[in-house]
Amino acid sequence: MNLSGQQAVSPEGRRRVQSQPMFHRVFAANPMAVRAVLTDVRSRFRDNVDDDALGRLELVLAEVMNNVTEHGSALPPGDPGGRAPSIHLCIVRHDHGLSCAVTDDGVSLPADCLRPRDLPDVATDGLPEGGFGWYLIQDLTQALCYYREERRNFLAFCVPFQPEHPAVPAI
Repeated sequence: MNLSGQQAVSPEGRRRVQSQPMFHRVFAANPMAVRAVLTDVRSRFRDNVDDDALGRLELVLAEVMNNVTEHGSALPPGDPGGRAPSIHLCIVRHDHGLSCAVTDDGVSLPADCLRPRDLPDVATDGLPEGGFGWYLIQDLTQALCYYREERRNFLAFCVPFQPEHPAVPAI
């Protein structure tokens, strides 16, 4: 496999298609399926992606897919008459990171989720239950974009191999 970003050339001088690891799954949005898919993603990329980038990818995917699982159904949580949304996940490794496309047939993403985020205010008596998910998604990805077409949500992003922000040294 040529990981340098150069296209290989055959002895006849023709360019060959570069081969990079890819991943694709279609599954129902439920916690056990999300867990299984995250395990499969790690297995697929563990030999081709460093642990830091793979950890960031897992964190972002867990947030995105769990949001679909928890909020994607038009029915109230626990309503037995509902059908879990269907999630389609595609990931492609390239020279600079992992490009991801997540589509689902759940309810539309609230516009508020897409505005730039800061960390939620932290009370002195404990951490809030929510509010970190979209901040983490926005902070750990590049080229984040979303649109809805007919009954499907489309979310695309890249998890770079080198994060934009250098790590803050531990004290």
